[in-house]
Amino acid sequence: MTKIHDEFDLVKRMRAEVPARQDLSGVERRLAELRTRRRPVKSRRLPRLRWGLALATACVVGVGGWQLTRGGAEQGVRPPVAHRPTATATVLERAALAAASSTAAEPSPDQWYYRQQSQHMPGGDLPTYESWDKLDGTRTAIRTEGGKLKVAAAERGPTHPGKTMAELRRLPTDPDALLRHFRSLPRELTPLSICAPACPAGTEQDVKAFGAIGWYMSYGPLVPPDTAAAMYRALARIPNVRIEQNATDGDGRTGIGVVLDLGEAGKGSYILDPEDYHYLGVVVGQGEDAAAMSVLFSGIVDEPGQLP
Repeated sequence: MTKIHDEFDLVKRMRAEVPARQDLSGVERRLAELRTRRRPVKSRRLPRLRWGLALATACVVGVGGWQLTRGGAEQGVRPPVAHRPTATATVLERAALAAASSTAAEPSPDQWYYRQQSQHMPGGDLPTYESWDKLDGTRTAIRTEGGKLKVAAAERGPTHPGKTMAELRRLPTDPDALLRHFRSLPRELTPLSICAPACPAGTEQDVKAFGAIGWYMSYGPLVPPDTAAAMYRALARIPNVRIEQNATDGDGRTGIGVVLDLGEAGKGSYILDPEDYHYLGVVVGQGEDAAAMSVLFSGIVDEPGQLP
């Protein structure tokens, strides 16, 4: 209702700024007489007057489209009505621009990807842990809260950061192509399922795309700037996605929530930093039943145990 009220006030202000429409029939008759008497002279003021009348009429009518003319002949095609960007599209476009202007990381295969992550589940919080993964995919290290650093051979699973980095560099940078790719994935790429017990019919591919975007965004420094920008723009194209101001992640950090709300079926939110829009974490569910995972720090280092 607030949005409708704001748009109504905007139209009222637009109307108030436009002068009352005048009777221009006499002016038009006078111009017709001048054209008849001075046919060899081409008037340069007439097109301006016609456009002025058209623009004034459009403003008085309100939020509507006007018909374009070319050479004085009506084309008969009404262009799409231009709408103001929604809050969701505006915020995510700002995030895309911020991502596109960031500096791309170019780590070498012998460097390590570091991440400190927390997990909050309905049954209680799990220990915060730090992980280091060599980007050639051969070694991994982990240290739980208060524990010792353990280095081992990397598992040959589908989620190793070295493999993820290669996937990120192959992703489309066009948001529509990126959405098509994510919607066609054979499996979901998310540690937290949004829908319980099942997603509403027709939303399954949207949920899959939403989950995949969050999964890749959580690898922050490994995501190329153009790919990150495409992800934010793709989020704006997913139905039922909206922006929630002053949202909090599982660690109480306040940010911008990008929310996929499916009503009783489930709700998932990505929390973005309010300053530069980078990914902070994901929250699924509400209240005591909510689960959350947060990326506290991440970066590229030269050896396990080192911090960015």
